[in-house]
Amino acid sequence: MTPETSPAPAPPTSTRARGRPRHLAAAQYGIWESQRHAPAVPLHECGVALTLTGALDRLALHRAVARALGETETLRTRFHMTPHGPRRALVPPPLPVLTVTDLRHEADPEAVADARIRADLATVTDLARQDPCAHELFLLGPERALLYFRYHHIVLDGFGQYLYLRRLAELYEAFESGRAPTAPAAVPLERLAADEAAYLRSPQYAEDAAYWHAERSSTAPPDGSGGPDGPDAPPAAEPPDSPGHPAAADGPGIPRRPVAADGHTVPPDGHAAPPGPAVSRTAVLTPHRLGTLLAAGRGEGPAPVGHEAATLIAATAVWSYDRHGGRTGIVVNLPVTARRSRAELDTPAQLANELPLRLAVDPDTSFAALVRHTGVKVREALRHQRHRAVGPSPRTAEPVATPPAPQVNVMTFGALSGFGSCRATCRQYPVGLVADIDLNVYRELPAPNEGRENEEVRTGPGHLPPYGLRLEFRANSHRHRPDDVSRHRRRFLELLDAVAGRPDLPLARHL
Repeated sequence: MTPETSPAPAPPTSTRARGRPRHLAAAQYGIWESQRHAPAVPLHECGVALTLTGALDRLALHRAVARALGETETLRTRFHMTPHGPRRALVPPPLPVLTVTDLRHEADPEAVADARIRADLATVTDLARQDPCAHELFLLGPERALLYFRYHHIVLDGFGQYLYLRRLAELYEAFESGRAPTAPAAVPLERLAADEAAYLRSPQYAEDAAYWHAERSSTAPPDGSGGPDGPDAPPAAEPPDSPGHPAAADGPGIPRRPVAADGHTVPPDGHAAPPGPAVSRTAVLTPHRLGTLLAAGRGEGPAPVGHEAATLIAATAVWSYDRHGGRTGIVVNLPVTARRSRAELDTPAQLANELPLRLAVDPDTSFAALVRHTGVKVREALRHQRHRAVGPSPRTAEPVATPPAPQVNVMTFGALSGFGSCRATCRQYPVGLVADIDLNVYRELPAPNEGRENEEVRTGPGHLPPYGLRLEFRANSHRHRPDDVSRHRRRFLELLDAVAGRPDLPLARHL
């Protein structure tokens, strides 16, 4: 591992003032708590790798990484426990900002890089003493390199990662071409904290709390399943005194549960398996296959808000209905950005929330109707996405004995295809424990001239979607063997094709 000399980044302005301890953001508290209870378990280490093909300007890359770190306060944060609770403070950027590892002598440099990345993600970041992120460039061959970015989930969510990589690519392109980069759009973390504090004092907070209380208090499905928070979850609390109060840690559908020393939450009964490491299987929907599915989801009505998300969530509900023997009340957990303001949408940070969508799957209705119903529920939930309900205390509460709900994480907000003059392909390394089965959805850019077959299938005025989707099924290895995950993936894809072929038929005809 050979660190190259890199230009020293300019220190952030007002380092001394910004280095004062601050409250954690509400979205960070749940992550802090789970890591604190399992300090030796890599629950929240995340990574992404960009394979870069072309003539890479390594000096420009060093400068881009240094500048990006200087602009992105969340990546220069340390976390400490104090007598008043956990606090965060800013520190100068690390040096060197970029480590370079030459693997060009290896027989299979890609495999070696992948193994080193996985080993790195299996180690735990000491949030009080270590940088919450790192950048490493693996040299793989002539005009081929891999840029690995590791970060702890407490500093970035999925959308924050996208914003950061997009800015890094912008900076690299500017330095590679000899231009001055544009001014950053990101704002200081203090601005986001002030926005969060204002929200907690606003009428919108009360409206959001009332919405989620009504959702949790709604009549339970006939089988009694209420999703991960159950039909009798406690009402939302009044706004906490500070934006970082632990009461704001959990999302509307994520009550706190006791955490064992190994990082597993205590199961709701003696028979359920605790969350465990993931067994993963993937599938790709080509632009044509995706176009057929989205057209089916639209049916006779207009496309629902977030039509990709609504269609895939509806498909997951059908799959869950099929898997659980006809349980009509289905809960699907939906991670969301929880960003509404321009500052939040422009700033890499950890702000995400998770929303429980309660869906009624009627076997006598059609898939198109279910997508419209799902679209309405998504639209309503997004209007209240910033609220984080108070869950039970991890020391005193009994977890709700309900089956774990699937999570559908639709991360189609963008995909890097270029990095300056280099072509870029992106690979995510999701880690952490899984309760049951999660579905991660990424945008998949097709190869040139791919995906134009059967162009009579349209999803909009005169065109197919310019991308496909990569579906990653992540299952709890304590509950599912690899063959089980392959079988679940196969059944999910069979249902997709069935409802896409005849979206007007009653769902019972597809099951």
